[in-house]
Amino acid sequence: MKTLPRIMLLVLSFLLLTGLASCRLMMDIPDGPPVPAECGNGVEEGDEDCDGLDLGGKTCMTQGFTGGTLGCSATCEFDTSACSGTEPCGNGSIDDPEECDGENLDGQTCMTQGFTGGTLGCSATCEFDTSACSGTEPCGNGSIDDPEECDGDNLNGETCLLLGFSGGVLACTSACEFDKSLCEAPENCGNDVIDDAEECDGVLFAGDATCETQGYFGGGALVCNPNCTMDTSGCVAVCGNERIEPGETCDPGMRSSPGCSNTCQVIAGWDCQGEPSECSGICGDGMIVSDEDCEGLDVNGQDCTSIGLGYGSLTCTANCTFNPTHCHAVTNLAVGDRHSCAVLSTGAAYCWGDGDGGQLGAGNYAESSVPVLVGGSHIWVRISAAAVSTCAVTAFDGSFQQYIWCWGENTMGQLGTGNTLPSTLPVAVTNFPLSNEDILISTRSDFACAAYDGANPFCWGNNANGQLGTGNYISYQAPRAVQDLVAISAISTGYDHACAISLPGALSCWGGNGYGQIGIGVTSSPRTHPESISITNGPLKISAGAWFTCAVNSSQEAYCWGRNNYGQLGDGSLIDRHSPNIVPGLTGVADISAGGQHTCALMTDGSVKCWGRNNNGQLGNALNNDSPSPVAVSNINSAVAVAAGVNHTCALLSDGTAWCWGLNFSGQLGNGANVSSSVPVLVHF
Repeated sequence: MKTLPRIMLLVLSFLLLTGLASCRLMMDIPDGPPVPAECGNGVEEGDEDCDGLDLGGKTCMTQGFTGGTLGCSATCEFDTSACSGTEPCGNGSIDDPEECDGENLDGQTCMTQGFTGGTLGCSATCEFDTSACSGTEPCGNGSIDDPEECDGDNLNGETCLLLGFSGGVLACTSACEFDKSLCEAPENCGNDVIDDAEECDGVLFAGDATCETQGYFGGGALVCNPNCTMDTSGCVAVCGNERIEPGETCDPGMRSSPGCSNTCQVIAGWDCQGEPSECSGICGDGMIVSDEDCEGLDVNGQDCTSIGLGYGSLTCTANCTFNPTHCHAVTNLAVGDRHSCAVLSTGAAYCWGDGDGGQLGAGNYAESSVPVLVGGSHIWVRISAAAVSTCAVTAFDGSFQQYIWCWGENTMGQLGTGNTLPSTLPVAVTNFPLSNEDILISTRSDFACAAYDGANPFCWGNNANGQLGTGNYISYQAPRAVQDLVAISAISTGYDHACAISLPGALSCWGGNGYGQIGIGVTSSPRTHPESISITNGPLKISAGAWFTCAVNSSQEAYCWGRNNYGQLGDGSLIDRHSPNIVPGLTGVADISAGGQHTCALMTDGSVKCWGRNNNGQLGNALNNDSPSPVAVSNINSAVAVAAGVNHTCALLSDGTAWCWGLNFSGQLGNGANVSSSVPVLVHF
């Protein structure tokens, strides 16, 4: 190819450049910097936020507010001064006028919003989201409450025509939703096209609706009515799948929930929330349901006794739980000759029965057929009743000390005050050594013994038969140490003898032995110092009665010895025994109490069995004939302690109540009467 002349190349270049320029003009391709938008021409363009009334479809909500009117400034920028709400929606803090923020619902629930269940949420605009709430509590009150469409005859002004139908009668369902089943089909119904008012048309459903999209999870078929409304009657709801479906107000899943019925309906008096539903009683609605103890003044027929807390006045808290503040259970029980005493959980002590020696401690000599308060302001923990006197131990004080106090007759110095002056009110036992160990106390007739747990014992009062264990027959009006005994774990006084268990499981007795009651194998003159006694498998419990003694060994068997003229030894005979003799056929013995001429055993199953004299019904078996073998006490099956007196017996039950039976001439049964009973009667505190 030959080279074109130079002049020709210049001509071609010029034509090319002028052609491109013409082409650019023809295509209207901009050249250079853009032309600025004209603010104020009423058209949002370019880099303008807005222009006049043209907001580009934006609102206060799109700018992070919850409401109000978005405006446009003279410089074509958004004016949010008329917007309401706070831009920080989503920061977790509820700022006016936000209803909620994230998970912060301000303590509100579906129920506070008028629903019966479900889970309340918070929308992205910090407004309550009730889409997961179920049921509307106000439905049926005639008022349309969100999210109800209608309520009863109140259709909120809507008609079939206004809803897009060609006519018919609009109604309201029991769930406060429009019932459009009687509306006449829209004009275009049946054209296989879903038009505005139609939910479906033929086989087509708006939004490809199915039973599941309508909230039913048990399958079934969704049908289109002739008037182009959906018919969900063929859809199946499944109660127990942890989902609240149409017609249900709760669903706890497969677990049992007392507040949700087996048809998944909230039971009256309950509040059920969430999926799966958790139900709790509505405290304060006047209806007691199973997770509530009580409501207001209604304690559901219960009292302190029925809930296992003894006696007193049971009330109800603001949280619908029992308030046992004024309940008081018996914690310690003692029986004397013709009176009985108890310590309550409040620390108060009461006595009842004969008071002619001042043994009730009420400041007088009157008898009482119901418990009377022992005088003084002491806090008691343990009590022991004798013939016509009583002794008790106080609770540990601020210096961790306990003290012994006694009251009643004092002819033999049995009150331990250093003199023989009687007292109808508690007086302190003198010269008892101080220790921070628990004090054990026992008094049966006209002397008493006490010991710190694990220490040596002291006795005072009548010593005519050496029952004080002091090595002589001198009566003492103040505590004196028992000879040759240390490390005591249990001590018991009879009419003229005493016994103690020393650690580790050694048994000793001393005092009168006319009937073999100290168990040394023979009857003899009194022993003024402790004599060792052997019991198979070692003693755990000991009780001295009137001229006889009983014990329980580590195998939970009972042994008795001494006088047996009424069968009080329980071996089926009336033969005295001078050494420990097993009570045949009696196993599972937890404790034992030897009385005047009868014995009672506390069994490990909570029952009580007694034997011996029964002329006043003191065996508690509804009869009055003596029994040399154990018989079961009627209607006692939850005892935790038993105490036998001369002619009556009392037991403490696990519910904190005391029951007594036998002679009641002086009111010693404590039931407000003076009639003897051969079966247990409740002590009336």
